[in-house]
Amino acid sequence: MARTKPYTQIGISRVPCARCGLSSRYQWQICADNRVFRGLCEECDIELNALVMRWVWGDTREADIAAYAEQART
Repeated sequence: MARTKPYTQIGISRVPCARCGLSSRYQWQICADNRVFRGLCEECDIELNALVMRWVWGDTREADIAAYAEQART
């Protein structure tokens, strides 16, 4: 069944990452995916954030991407 409400902090850790299958730490909700909440592990979340940042702003925000990665890994 599709998840239409955000996971709790405890609940998200029980969900496998939608991309690689590891334990999730973050969640994403994508409009084109019927707004279903999907879990993402730490590394896949960082990669997805970097992908989106580069798509929107090109390579002008590399410092922001690096800062987010460092913060997300703590």
